[in-house]
Amino acid sequence: MNAPHNGTETSEQAAESIGDLLGGLQKTVLSALKESPFGLTCDEIEQRLDLRHQTASARLNDLQKLGLAIVRIDPKTKKPFTRKTRSGRNARIYFVP
Repeated sequence: MNAPHNGTETSEQAAESIGDLLGGLQKTVLSALKESPFGLTCDEIEQRLDLRHQTASARLNDLQKLGLAIVRIDPKTKKPFTRKTRSGRNARIYFVP
């Protein structure tokens, strides 16, 4: 899978620059999710793996597209399960299916 970009020259260059790391970063994020029975928010992945938000978010997006990460829905509220981030905001929790 190639790194996503928005079609601009700088975005394409950034995507190309991490091309060799992409599989490894996906595996690293997936491994962190597998080790976390209560799931992880993007913020928790950033902290645990020392990743920038853009990188962690993009790799979670990749894993979701591949069906390797999911967001579970609370049957009571019909909304995704969330947990507070460092900033105190609610964030979706990602799980391995």
